[in-house]
Amino acid sequence: MASLRKRGRIWYYRYVDADGVKHEVKGCPDRRVTEELARGAESEAAKIKAGLIDPGELARIVHSGHPLDDHFTEYRASLIAKGATEKHANLASFRARRVASVAKIVRLADLDPERAQEALKALCDEGLSLQTVNHHRTAIRSFSKWCWKSGRTRTDCLAGVTGFNAKEDRRHDRRTLGVDELRVLIEVAHTGSPWRKMTGPSRALCYRLAVGTGLRYSEIESITPESFDWKGNPATVTVAAGYTKNGQPATLPLPSDLALDLHAHVASLPHGRPIFPLAPDCGAKMLRPDLERAGIPYVDAGGLVFDFHALRCQMATLADAAGVTPRVVQKLMRHSTLELTGRYTRPRVVDLNNAAESLPSLRPDSDHLYTSALAATGTEGGFAHRQPSETDDRPASTPVVDSAERQPINKAFAHHLPTGEDGLGRNLSHSDVMTGSDDPDSMKGFASKKGGVDASSRPLSRSVVITGVGTRTPDLRIMRPPL
Repeated sequence: MASLRKRGRIWYYRYVDADGVKHEVKGCPDRRVTEELARGAESEAAKIKAGLIDPGELARIVHSGHPLDDHFTEYRASLIAKGATEKHANLASFRARRVASVAKIVRLADLDPERAQEALKALCDEGLSLQTVNHHRTAIRSFSKWCWKSGRTRTDCLAGVTGFNAKEDRRHDRRTLGVDELRVLIEVAHTGSPWRKMTGPSRALCYRLAVGTGLRYSEIESITPESFDWKGNPATVTVAAGYTKNGQPATLPLPSDLALDLHAHVASLPHGRPIFPLAPDCGAKMLRPDLERAGIPYVDAGGLVFDFHALRCQMATLADAAGVTPRVVQKLMRHSTLELTGRYTRPRVVDLNNAAESLPSLRPDSDHLYTSALAATGTEGGFAHRQPSETDDRPASTPVVDSAERQPINKAFAHHLPTGEDGLGRNLSHSDVMTGSDDPDSMKGFASKKGGVDASSRPLSRSVVITGVGTRTPDLRIMRPPL
């Protein structure tokens, strides 16, 4: 039997659950109501013990009565318990709360995919980019999945919520710089005045570390003197799992010149403290004054930006230009797929042009088989050139190449063209041969003695009319031109 006791004005009741565990639960100031609550708890415990009620269903009923804000608080705590940083936990919880607020979800029973989808569309209408809205979708879906796995809901209620195609609304596409521009940027930063607590040499070293390793701004924030291994060959830097995007520890090699400068910088720093006094989420703000002094626009004419994260793109692009295989670049960037690495490789137009010019020439050698034939027909190099017409707006020195004349001509036919007959039986070796067939005099003396000519002035080889089994039409064949 349940027992009651009073604390101040509130009554409490004690009961034993289905597992035999004693519980004391807060009731209310009314003794009779508290007794009813105690009897209800004992009845539910008896039904669970008898197998008439699912314990999980009873737990879901209890959770459904709690305010949604309490669940968000517990969700944030669970993220931190799994190793997420406080910054990530706060951001994920904030985004999930925002979607729930727009969708007017106040209880777990209100988690509905249609309402969540409409809330995401409303965020788009407010002016958020599609990529940002997709981040909100990820947050609210992660919360829904956590509620399911923790026994708060029967299923993952928001599993059907879909995202948007972020490529249709690109607002922050990045670009890369040339090596010369990058050197100017680092030189300007090195000699520049301090920005907040970051001195010029520290900023230059920070930029070099981002380009040399591909580390993100938040990852560089977490680096301490203990993060380096100076005894290795090469030296390495390690980022703890709690600060990486994929939740895995990352150990990356350092270029030799960068390792030397970092070692001298770290030698005078206290242990356990970040090597750079970076302000949270201020990478772009720190970089923009250095870009301005270097004469490099933050946003170029094409709308592409160069922020601190673009230094990570710079690492992938430079490694790709140096001939590093895509798989190795993928490992350096710590990407799950090559497709994702391809998004960070941003070659410039001049890089594409230089790549095209670096391709080997496939032009035939001077002693090629067709060289003599092409020279005889005026098509040296495999192309026939003609003089530009008077209406042609290209320079007179530019050869005009006809697409129909690009096929090489064999040696025998090259000899026939200037000396033999054309397809109409006219001798091209005479200068008075007419180009048309309207003049009947142009056909005089041309007909073959064996067969004559047909309607197209083609000489006929012979006419076979009678055979042993019947009659067939004349065999009209063009005479083979003399070689």
